[in-house]
Amino acid sequence: MYLITFAIVAAFIFSFHRDRRSFLNPALLMLSIIFAYLSVSRILYDLGYNSACQSLALSIFFGVQGLIVLGSIFLIFNGCILLKREGFSKTNLVSLFLGILVIAFYAVSFYYFTADTKAFSINTLPNILFVIAVYSYMIFGTAFISFLLYSFIYLATPKKKIYDFIIIHGAGLRDGEYVTTLLKQRIDKAIEAFHNSSNPNIKIICSGGQGSDEKVSEAKAMANYIASNAEVPMNRVLLEEKSTTTYENLLFSKEIGEELVDKPKFLFVTNNYHVYRTGAYAKKVGMVGDGLGCRTAKYYIPSAFIREFIALCVKIRWVFAAFYAILISGLFLSYGYLLF
Repeated sequence: MYLITFAIVAAFIFSFHRDRRSFLNPALLMLSIIFAYLSVSRILYDLGYNSACQSLALSIFFGVQGLIVLGSIFLIFNGCILLKREGFSKTNLVSLFLGILVIAFYAVSFYYFTADTKAFSINTLPNILFVIAVYSYMIFGTAFISFLLYSFIYLATPKKKIYDFIIIHGAGLRDGEYVTTLLKQRIDKAIEAFHNSSNPNIKIICSGGQGSDEKVSEAKAMANYIASNAEVPMNRVLLEEKSTTTYENLLFSKEIGEELVDKPKFLFVTNNYHVYRTGAYAKKVGMVGDGLGCRTAKYYIPSAFIREFIALCVKIRWVFAAFYAILISGLFLSYGYLLF
């Protein structure tokens, strides 16, 4: 047990040191926490503290469940605030929907284990559906907690000050030509990093194309804001006006940087909830650099982190497909006889 724990923790430290942007890091972090807990429990058990070991397990189990329930209630409350301030949209329903879904799961679980009914005991389909629900809760719940914990670690990691280029990721424009409050925060953070840089030749790349409802490109709108509100020489501001996605922001900005500097290093600036996924994309395009997050309105953060998690799940959907293949195999072995 101890050797396995040491190996997993060492693997996390090595992977984190080698590349903080790796998709593997959140999984290794969660495995390190789980096996560290198992090792502590084993130590208590070997020392004869059986009751302490049991108390620790129960405290952690019920403590985590309690936090999840409270978190779900908070998500429902937060979702209502988001809808009130930002208006109705599918994306603004995310936190509200997830909070209701988790509360509903706990309600069904309570009914399953406590109700005096034969609905589950004599019917196969409800049992199968409940197993799928519990399995999904465990897989996606563990993955989300891993993502959340690692995102905070990634954000808190000190950033270097030697970069060749600072990339500002675009966002939608106000009235088709002016930066929004969200985009202004990104620009201001990039300007702060520009002035704090130890590289006298550092340049800013404003990255963002022109949407169908926009009068100018997002890159041009950002450059206009910098020219009017910051003490940055405009010959140090470059425009990347072709991109339409986060991936393209990085890919096209990297191409610009490589035309000017041999083996350039980048600092990409976006909102704090968006930094880790952007870093993962940066790794995919072969970009050397770090991510820097700017502040986001507090009421907007829960929904934003959930949407980032969903986007990452889509990106690594083959991993979840493998887990569900295992589940289907297990269900077939358990209930397959009913098909024949």
